[in-house]
Amino acid sequence: MSSRNSRTQMLYTLGFLFFLISAFAAFFTGVKVGADKTEAKYAHLTAEETTEEFSGSYQQQDLVTFYHNVFLPYREFKLHWNEEVDKLSRSTDSRENAATLKNLGILADKQYEKVTQDSIFSGSPLLHEAQLNILKSLTLFSQASGKISAGASGTEIAKQLNSDKFTVSAAKFGLLAQKNFYDSMLKWGSKVNTKIPAQLGELKTLSFVQWKKMPLLQKNATISDIMLNRSIFAGYDPQDITAKIDDMIYSGTASSLSLKDIQSCVNLLTSTDAVQEADYMKWREQYYAKETVPQLPFLNE
Repeated sequence: MSSRNSRTQMLYTLGFLFFLISAFAAFFTGVKVGADKTEAKYAHLTAEETTEEFSGSYQQQDLVTFYHNVFLPYREFKLHWNEEVDKLSRSTDSRENAATLKNLGILADKQYEKVTQDSIFSGSPLLHEAQLNILKSLTLFSQASGKISAGASGTEIAKQLNSDKFTVSAAKFGLLAQKNFYDSMLKWGSKVNTKIPAQLGELKTLSFVQWKKMPLLQKNATISDIMLNRSIFAGYDPQDITAKIDDMIYSGTASSLSLKDIQSCVNLLTSTDAVQEADYMKWREQYYAKETVPQLPFLNE
């Protein structure tokens, strides 16, 4: 009898362990499933034959088309998402919190529909990849807003939302798409100005001397790389951090704060929320009037 009970207990224990393992596996593969749904839906985009990355066209028209049809809808979403999550963190109204979560999901779906879903960047592989990454990001943001319970306080909801696996992956895909876009601008720049490199190479700690020698497009691509590596998903753009750093260097602020390199500048600026949208525009004429940049609204207007 004792032997039968032991076997029964062992079977129950094994069954329970199997259930736990299955549950954890389902949870950690959920993010991948969400992203894969988008990839599967637009498999025709990746199925098309594309040229080698380094022989891609990266014409100015490619960049302009991508900006208006893909990047701008996502940029608008990113601004709104950050603003609403910030409001959530200070809210005490449960109804309002539930409405905010619902509206964030609706906005992600709306911007998803706005993003160009036809393959129009087959000659520019990085833009092609960025397009898919943005679609994945919006899919995951929509799913993240739908799975968080509105029953908790606004502070707790914002905390859960920011740490949720779907949100973290959504932000990562968005930052990867941003890097794809800024690397594409660098490739375009190398075709129209021989002083501009076609790619960044290995990212190392950058001294102010090295930074000053860089053209603007290289600086921006470098910052987009740092933002990806450090998961800086903010409302501002890489050129805003670039401009803030340049002003700190040329005004003497960086020296007075005993900052030694670009990475330490980024740490200080982002940890203190010192970067604002349109900081680049604030110093565009002062520092970048002679720089080679594509005719994109957020670099020229």
